[in-house]
Amino acid sequence: MSDPQRSGGGGLSGPQRSGRDGLSGPRRSGGDGPGPAALLRSCLRHAARGVTASWVGGLAYQGGLILLPWCLGRALDEGITAGDRPALARWAAATLAVSAALTGAEFAMRWWAALAGVRAGNALLLRLAARVLGWDARTAGGFSAGDLVTRGTRDVETIIVWIAAVPSLVSGVLGLVAVIAVVATLGPALAAVGLATVPLLVAVNLWYPRRYERANSALSAAHSARADAVEDLLSAGTAVRGLGGETELVRRHRAASDTVRERTLALARVAASWAAHAPFVPWLATAAGVGVGGLMVLDGAFSVGGLVAFAGWMTLLGRQVMMLTFRFSQLGDAWTAASRIGAVLGAGAGEAAGAGRAPEDGELVAADLVVERPGRAPLRLPGLTVHSGAFVAVVGGVGTGKTTLLRLLAGLEEPSAGTVRFGGTDLRELDPDGLRDAITIVGQRPLLLSGTIAENLRLGRDGLTDDALREACRTAAVDTFLDGLPDGLATAVGERGSSVSGGQLQRLALARGLLRGARVLLLDDVTSAVDAATERRILDGLRALDVTIVFATSRPAVAAAADRVIDLGEAVTTTTGKELVGNG
Repeated sequence: MSDPQRSGGGGLSGPQRSGRDGLSGPRRSGGDGPGPAALLRSCLRHAARGVTASWVGGLAYQGGLILLPWCLGRALDEGITAGDRPALARWAAATLAVSAALTGAEFAMRWWAALAGVRAGNALLLRLAARVLGWDARTAGGFSAGDLVTRGTRDVETIIVWIAAVPSLVSGVLGLVAVIAVVATLGPALAAVGLATVPLLVAVNLWYPRRYERANSALSAAHSARADAVEDLLSAGTAVRGLGGETELVRRHRAASDTVRERTLALARVAASWAAHAPFVPWLATAAGVGVGGLMVLDGAFSVGGLVAFAGWMTLLGRQVMMLTFRFSQLGDAWTAASRIGAVLGAGAGEAAGAGRAPEDGELVAADLVVERPGRAPLRLPGLTVHSGAFVAVVGGVGTGKTTLLRLLAGLEEPSAGTVRFGGTDLRELDPDGLRDAITIVGQRPLLLSGTIAENLRLGRDGLTDDALREACRTAAVDTFLDGLPDGLATAVGERGSSVSGGQLQRLALARGLLRGARVLLLDDVTSAVDAATERRILDGLRALDVTIVFATSRPAVAAAADRVIDLGEAVTTTTGKELVGNG
């Protein structure tokens, strides 16, 4: 394989973690994860321009809502009651102008709010993905797949909705204050009726938020549990079908769904009570105000237009209270979601933050490696030195630690004791992105994403040409399969590579790993699903590369092609002239 794959961004990469999204930080930074308040503030800062523009539109909208009842009251007093047609026409035109301005203000408010929410949400999702991609196996084991999916979808979407609602919340609070202020100008009696609603509104909105937050937290946990059940149902169903286990998977999913339903209804009861009680207070005041104001009109102490304006403002007050109640419930949802996302962002945050630049080449040295896992005896791995350009095969029975060794060499796991060095530098001291560019691992169970073969091979590196993709496929011995496809590189592979065989999947994953252009390739049994002739082609192609290769394998042909063989089981001797090192 030629050098161009190493140049011009010609390797595979994950999400960008340079901080350009405004929310991203180092993948393995120190310190705890952000609390919900800090996380929500950072989202708002990222969306500041859109939120501000939406808030300006919201202020104009609130002003229009207050002006409308006033225009109607003036039209009644100066036009209809007085029988003055020109005055009636003027106030009707003013009402029309305010209505048109309201339409434009609401459009601007909603447009900018939606844009701000989506932008901040996308940045938060990238930050979340960057953190998860930087975890070692121990940290990743603290979260189930379904729970992570829920935090990355439902919880992020909840924060997006909240960001889009913030301008409406802030402008609504100011509008509420303004309504109370204008009601207070109508006279002592009506002002007293309107202001009497304030302490009752405060009491209602202090009683419900904590109950709502508790119910919402319980619902979020239930959704995570159901997501795990769905993951098992979809991914493990085939494996246990022959054992009759699918019935148990369905039962677990049904139980999880029942819990979601119960907690959804519990949350709905709190939300419904909150939404019903909050606006009832100003509506009750409206009825009292109409009675008091009506008597004042009959006595000639108040105008009909003033009474209509009062009724309109109190109705607006009820509407604003209902809206604010909903917005505060969204804040409760967002607070819960931010707490859950913050837990992910804080997981593994105590790991050392590698900042050193990975060397271009050098020896890969592992010394005194020990891996400890709960419920298992410590795994002790032999010392290992792989010289630059060497081809080393790692063999051993099931459970001897072949895959674990490769993950340690790639820096995807950290040992409980011991060190791994590349070019004389501890992997933990290297910048993670630079480390991925220097050392690439191709796993035993690779995964293809939904999309075309070309998209899977590039994986975001658009600088790779089609010729570079075909060259990598030739080295991985998947070029014949590719040439036989009507659409070639444009062929869709389906979800998780469902449209290709196991051997084709392995070889496409190998080609994807080669395209990264790393100096060290760690290959985990990537020829286990291919025939002998294809395996020989792959080995010949790998031997022709000017790279360091560590190949964990159970295939004799791979061991025979290697410069050195490391046996993680018992040390044995052979007549092949290869060196076999045991773990003692």
